[in-house]
Amino acid sequence: MKLPRRVRLVLLGAAAPAVAALAALAISPSLQGPSVDTLYWLREALHGPRPAPDPSPVVVVGIDEETYRRPPFAGTPQALWGPRLGTVLAAMLDGGAAAIGLDLVHPTSVETLIPGFERDYLLTLRRGGRDGRLVLAKVQHQSDPLLPFRGYMIAAGVNNVRSVNLVEDPDGVLRRIPVTLAAAGADGTLQREPGMAVEVASRALKAPLELGPDGSASLGGYRLPGGGAPLLVNHATAAGAIPTYSLADLHACAEAGKSDYFAEHFKGRAVMVGTVLDVEDRKLSSNRWVTKPEGRNLPERCALPVMGELYVAGRTRDSVPGVYIHAAAISNLMSHDALAETGKAAAAALVVVLACLGALVTLAARPPVAAAGLLLLLAAWSGVAAEVFQGGLVLPYLQAALATVLVFPLALGLRFVVLDRDQRRIRNAFKLYLPGSLIDDMIASGQSPSLGGEERDLSILFCDIAGYTRMSEGMEPEALVAVLNHYFTRMTDIIEAHGGFVDKYIGDAVLAVFGAPYAIDNHARAAVSAALAMRRAMEEDSTLLASPSGRGSSRIGIATGPALIGNIGSPRRFNYTVMGDTVNLASRLEGANKYYGTAVMVSGETMLHHGDPAAFRALDTVQVVGRGEPVAVFEPLSDARRADPGERARLAAYAAALGHWRAGRFAEAADAFGKLAAGDGAALAMQRKAGKRAGTIAEPDWTGVTALTDK
Repeated sequence: MKLPRRVRLVLLGAAAPAVAALAALAISPSLQGPSVDTLYWLREALHGPRPAPDPSPVVVVGIDEETYRRPPFAGTPQALWGPRLGTVLAAMLDGGAAAIGLDLVHPTSVETLIPGFERDYLLTLRRGGRDGRLVLAKVQHQSDPLLPFRGYMIAAGVNNVRSVNLVEDPDGVLRRIPVTLAAAGADGTLQREPGMAVEVASRALKAPLELGPDGSASLGGYRLPGGGAPLLVNHATAAGAIPTYSLADLHACAEAGKSDYFAEHFKGRAVMVGTVLDVEDRKLSSNRWVTKPEGRNLPERCALPVMGELYVAGRTRDSVPGVYIHAAAISNLMSHDALAETGKAAAAALVVVLACLGALVTLAARPPVAAAGLLLLLAAWSGVAAEVFQGGLVLPYLQAALATVLVFPLALGLRFVVLDRDQRRIRNAFKLYLPGSLIDDMIASGQSPSLGGEERDLSILFCDIAGYTRMSEGMEPEALVAVLNHYFTRMTDIIEAHGGFVDKYIGDAVLAVFGAPYAIDNHARAAVSAALAMRRAMEEDSTLLASPSGRGSSRIGIATGPALIGNIGSPRRFNYTVMGDTVNLASRLEGANKYYGTAVMVSGETMLHHGDPAAFRALDTVQVVGRGEPVAVFEPLSDARRADPGERARLAAYAAALGHWRAGRFAEAADAFGKLAAGDGAALAMQRKAGKRAGTIAEPDWTGVTALTDK
């Protein structure tokens, strides 16, 4: 049993998005990371760079290129920097830093070789550890961690060492920081301890990390997105968003005893100390597509001016020093603005919804329109995802976009196979008999044509071949058919190009309709334009109606008015055709061309509907066979005739002569028409009529109507 088209459309509308959504969800884990990165780019495109909280709750002390170049660090092995680093740490502790994290792992020390060399540094570590404001770093490598020098851990306290490991996604990009990591406890069992960023934020907030039995995690009243799962970092992307201080400048500042500077810039803030070099410890992070040139918007210096030629103007890199990922995470934890990811169920629902919308757009319109609609849908989805991301929520952006893109070829392919098969069958069955627009209506409704009609205001064009009998004499039937088919093809193309359709071919005649099945702006103007184009084709193409016996020509009549149009006939056999007095009048006007020697003749109603009287020459007023009411007849003028000054003079003279005729001044009319008769069939015909009446007086009821006796 064949399912109804509407049912198949519903099934198709469900199948295509289902397949597209499943395909997108199958690779969703691989797309999630790039989706986050893309949302950074979209957010910045719509809202500009995201600034850090003002003031920033976290700052970075960078071991930068300037530190390596300035004394007392320049030329000194880094293993001997401990006392100088201790000087800066002590100044920051004195200045009221809330917590300091060292993103540095020094597994060895010269203290074993030069006893007492790092005494002050060790005392500073001890002080910071006892205050709970200093956290040393370790790195988990395989099964055993890389730990700081044992003397440093003893000084700071073994409970003040945390892992600086970051979470690397499958594509090698660092987008998350671990909330907790497994570490060996004092009794040798594995325990969960906070990562470096969480620990520094906890110390700065003076609030411990709280892990709930339901897997939730909270810090200072802030419920972390994702619970104890790795935290998705929300980077501030403005240039210099996280204030960065050069270790060299801070050392000189501390040596100069400028304690006020440290109090102003570090009091109450979390501090991360780490390397910020061009080549060392640089990471790809989720803000990789919106990074800014380095060295911009630096905070106020203390003792040393910024060293020149350290930064290339305008240069951006897709990697950032790892210390900034920790610093951004600390800022998120202290400001409560980390990124949250949509749950799996909600994400899947969004992907399915976008796929369904894409299928709806694809099935509701032709492919080019559907493609434009899908682009608009993707643009709207991009805007929504970027706005939601601005609020801290990550939607499955690329997954839903991929499903929307995939549904387009899937729906088109299925539509072509399942639905368009019937449409093609209907179109192929009726295209030779019905107008294309009517076939489109049938396909849209899913119904075959049925009997019925309506009266509409139309313009009817009737075209016949003059001299057909002479032209066809002596021609073989095959050759005659070839000539006629060539002629009909050319005339039909012109008619359809002007918005009309060919109702039927009647022997050597063509009956065309303008204004149905679909209304057009000005069907009379379209019909007249088509007629003039048909005449130009006859003049320009000498092969039309050419035969060994001589070349035929065409005559055209156009009438405008009400006509009955629709499917006329019996339930078993009918035609979409036009009937009525307007059709008959068009046929009579075509025949009237013979009397006036014209090629195209239109009714007064056609001239009025056309809207430009200057585009016509009034020929006469006639009464055609089979019609009681007289009709004014006009000849449409080509652009060339209207533009020719000599032709305009002749047209004016003809109008004056016609005025004499209609006023009953027959002698004057005959004389005026006679001056125009050479080369003008209409003037010659009117001269003959006026000449027969010359010397007579017009009847009191004279109207100037010419009764035509021939069809």
